[in-house]
Amino acid sequence: MLIASLAVFAAGAVALPASPAAAAALQVIDLGTLGGACCSTATDVNDHGVVIGYSGAVSQTAPMRAFRWKNGTMTDIGSLGGTRTYPADINNNGWIVGQSLLADNVTMHGFLWRPGVGMTDLGALENNYSYATGVNDNGVVVGRAIADDTSTSFRWANGVMTELDHPGDLYGLEFDAEAINNSGVVTGHLGDVIARLVGGVATSVPSPPANGSYAAGINNGGDIAGQYYGGSDENFVWKADGTIVTLGLPSGADSAFVGAINDDGDTVGASSNAAGLYRAVYWSEAGVPHRLPSLVTGGGAKAHGVNKFGVTVGTAQVSVGGDWHAVIWTS
Repeated sequence: MLIASLAVFAAGAVALPASPAAAAALQVIDLGTLGGACCSTATDVNDHGVVIGYSGAVSQTAPMRAFRWKNGTMTDIGSLGGTRTYPADINNNGWIVGQSLLADNVTMHGFLWRPGVGMTDLGALENNYSYATGVNDNGVVVGRAIADDTSTSFRWANGVMTELDHPGDLYGLEFDAEAINNSGVVTGHLGDVIARLVGGVATSVPSPPANGSYAAGINNGGDIAGQYYGGSDENFVWKADGTIVTLGLPSGADSAFVGAINDDGDTVGASSNAAGLYRAVYWSEAGVPHRLPSLVTGGGAKAHGVNKFGVTVGTAQVSVGGDWHAVIWTS
């Protein structure tokens, strides 16, 4: 059933449901974990149905390994020598970016993993640490390099890492890159405010609240999914034309977060209620929320990635109050 479902994903026959009833009828599939680890989370999925994520113990000091899930098989993609690796993004060529500890298990560098090549250390400019946050289908990677308390965004292409074009003096702040689309438009943050960077020029989200906002992703049309936080906690899509679409809360939810956006403008994430139970959610382009099913009744679930066909990935509890496993939702 697992492999058959993936074949459907790759054929592009899956679409996000148009109604709450259709959402409730979706099948949620447990992808398992790596090598006896208690837990796992899927972070992204490309348009060919290849899933990435991480697997490991819940402890912040225990080993955590990045995985690639394809055709029903989960494999460890390795590390830069250390015990913890986190994958952030995958493009349609199967290139994966993220961050990994080096052999000293202290220093963290951004990585690029490619099929048939393996993992490459992207370096860190002149800084101590780095992490890659996004990669587009042209093989351009963005991320951040960190030294002490200073963060510098970078662009990596064809083996060369350079500092990302400075956006000027908007708010007098450095730009922190989060994601890049196929046109080279980058989203990220200027301080605590979401910004869009095009050709070295940055614009910020309209009417940013005093407490800030967070960018979750950008699609190939230039639409950015994000969240106002600190008092409002309102999720939204900042359209390329400058308009804002508010993502509503599901019935009974106290709060929510958005995790990803696809090329149709559909977004996914999770909501929580007063008891702290997370439920996976997708929002239509119009901002209407629909809940996705959990693995077990009363168990939690969160959605973190969605591709252009609506294939959605995330994590869900295998029992009420129990461990979390990477999952994929399909019809």
